[in-house]
Amino acid sequence: MKKSIDPRIQFLLLIVQSVLVLCAGMGQLILLNVFALFYLLYAGLYQTACKMGAVIAATVALYSYMLLSDQQWVKFLGFLCFLVLRFGPVIIMARVLQEVPTGRLMAAMQSLRLPKNFILTLAVTLRFFPIIKMENDTIQMSARLRGLSYSQPKNWLRPLQVFEYTFVPLMMRTMKIADELTASAMTKGIDCPDQRTSIYQTRLTSKDLILVAFFIGYMVCIFTFNFLEV
Repeated sequence: MKKSIDPRIQFLLLIVQSVLVLCAGMGQLILLNVFALFYLLYAGLYQTACKMGAVIAATVALYSYMLLSDQQWVKFLGFLCFLVLRFGPVIIMARVLQEVPTGRLMAAMQSLRLPKNFILTLAVTLRFFPIIKMENDTIQMSARLRGLSYSQPKNWLRPLQVFEYTFVPLMMRTMKIADELTASAMTKGIDCPDQRTSIYQTRLTSKDLILVAFFIGYMVCIFTFNFLEV
């Protein structure tokens, strides 16, 4: 069951997490990823947590092997591990924010007195990527029926043709989606200068405060004590 976390708390945790990953060492990055995985579990996204947990575990294992190996090609993979561990916590916490309905997200951001242009950009960005994924799945379903999907090994020797039949339709759909989003926003009076009303009530609960307290305590611990010497 998915737990309802206040969007303002989710947004602030995402911002703080984004800042912390910039100044964290590898050991601290691993612990930040661990917190992000528990955050997914707390939000009720168990399937996503399992997938991301497998990716993080494989990355940590590869990085540990890289430290013990003297082979140059393995050292090259260290940069890939670095990127995954660096951006993993931010992507995971943004994934939880994507589950918030657009109306509730905009109402919560409006209560923080954020600029209207920023709120619109945030809402559209968080909704854009899931829609693109759905469109890509639809295109791939049609491509598999015609034997043109990049998931089929026989097409790996024809990358240009696969690109043409996969990414060109996706780019065309992206342009159409952008027009549809613009028309939808104008219909809902997004250009009105007055403050918008909302059916969503934004208020902090004790669970939100406990989550914030746990986050602060966890961050203080991992940046004060070196639990992992990597």
